[in-house]
Amino acid sequence: MPNIIVLARGRNDLHPLGIIAPVNHRNRHRESKHVHWDLINEPSVFDPKRIFEGPRSAQDPHELAAFRSWVKERHRDIALLQARWNMTPEQLSSFEAITLPEAEEINFDVQDMRNGKKGTRWLDYSLFGMDMFNAWAREMNATLRSLQPKQMITVGQDEALSAQRPSTHFYESVADYTTNHSWWLNDQLVWDGLFSKTSAKSNLIQETGIMYVETPDGRAKRSEEELRDLLERKYAYAFATGGAGAVQWIWNTNYYMDNVNESNIGALRADGTEKPEADVCYDFGRFIEQVSDLFVGCQVEDIAVVYPYSNDLSNRRVAAEATSRLTRVLAYDMKVHFRALGEYDLKELRTHPAKLIVVPSPHNFGDEAFSELIQIVEETGATLLYTGPLNLDAYWQPAARLSRHTGEVKLSNVLREEAFVCGDDIVPVSFGQRKIAELCKEAPCGINGEAVMPKVLEWSQGKGRVVWCGLPVELSDRTDAIGILYGHVLKTCGLKQELEWLAGGDNSGLYGRKLRFEDGALYIFVSEYGYPANVAVRDPEHGGTYCFQLEPGRIAMFAVDADGALRAVYRKQQVEFKA
Repeated sequence: MPNIIVLARGRNDLHPLGIIAPVNHRNRHRESKHVHWDLINEPSVFDPKRIFEGPRSAQDPHELAAFRSWVKERHRDIALLQARWNMTPEQLSSFEAITLPEAEEINFDVQDMRNGKKGTRWLDYSLFGMDMFNAWAREMNATLRSLQPKQMITVGQDEALSAQRPSTHFYESVADYTTNHSWWLNDQLVWDGLFSKTSAKSNLIQETGIMYVETPDGRAKRSEEELRDLLERKYAYAFATGGAGAVQWIWNTNYYMDNVNESNIGALRADGTEKPEADVCYDFGRFIEQVSDLFVGCQVEDIAVVYPYSNDLSNRRVAAEATSRLTRVLAYDMKVHFRALGEYDLKELRTHPAKLIVVPSPHNFGDEAFSELIQIVEETGATLLYTGPLNLDAYWQPAARLSRHTGEVKLSNVLREEAFVCGDDIVPVSFGQRKIAELCKEAPCGINGEAVMPKVLEWSQGKGRVVWCGLPVELSDRTDAIGILYGHVLKTCGLKQELEWLAGGDNSGLYGRKLRFEDGALYIFVSEYGYPANVAVRDPEHGGTYCFQLEPGRIAMFAVDADGALRAVYRKQQVEFKA
């Protein structure tokens, strides 16, 4: 791997409206071939005093003028904007009366009703922040390209998918590859990799490692061997989710740091000796070197999950929870794998059609995206699974959708215990804690207003099919209900079985998948199970069967040629493996 020099590593905060081209080093490295540009590290907009909090206004006249212009271009009609923002003409008389919202003025919480907060405008402010960041990134890109078009450009993106900060699904067009920094969300590493990747660009897990956690009396809670195992799992998931690999942050411990949260990070201790986690880099390096020619023509998954950005960027977010629950059930419980894309860019579903498209419990969802999804289903023959309320637009307003198939339905709040009809079964669903206040469902209207249990409705839509369950199943406390619904839909989608699990398939602590390439395949298995587990899988494509024991918290990985013959095994001397 060539040395990489990062020249344009920016601060965490950014005011994109003040666009400044890099000047210090741009000419010095005009001809350098080992340079790439990281435009900014873990960006936030707009207030530099409030980084990592989501969009926060700097409250300056330039931002205000830009926001007013952006809103006017998006909505055009002030009466339409008043309806979408739920404001009267007295509250919003014209586009010139628009103000920059502060988070304290938005009702993010269902029980926050102080001062008559107007919350639906937060979607527009979030999207405005995305566009302003993109404008800044485009101008930086153009400046760098004018000097040296061959040097690569990216943005150092942290785990911001659920934090309303700049996202890869919005700025990937101005980057040569996208990135993600997997640090804290250790229970969602598959979700982290999948939903930060776009189809058009490679995705590098650019910074990954382990933050310090301690016992109540101040000692290290994880052993160095546990740190090694967690880093190994992160490396494995970086490849398993279709990424371009991973970079450990960082090699040499910075013992000058005055922050215990940072000063422990590193593969080398302060005295220069290596921690066990250094072995992960060596072991992966040896394995990838043996199979480096394999990674050509990776096949895309037949299942595509749409991340509902209209919800995630709004004032009542459930998208991160719904998609992460979906990921855990599909990838671990059912051993079924998928790709992800964003609500605002669905063109991949035309260039690389999916057999099953899932929109998991978004509640509010944009009209344009919904119409495009229906067109894609009609044209490509895909099955669309949509859960939760069907008839709420991006601004939480009623939207009549597919009523000739659903009949008359009613929007209402969920109760603690719900159920839906799936085929001949009644499936119980539970919504605990505050969810009876936060979540909604749609169900048929009873003759005299009585409650009617939602059914899983299915109908033909052009060449394809739509399946709808009016309960927000992915947000329930019962993951078995999610599995029952998905299992029902998967039976009729014509999906090929990736692997036949002969042993270990019923263990939700085991993750395993096959990545298919032009001349072979890479198999990756990860244990999040507390005990040794025997695994045996058969590949129906060529009939090869592979057996091994997966250690607690460790991984197994191997590559085969097109006929299933072994090419290389990760940690071959330490893993008992039979093929």
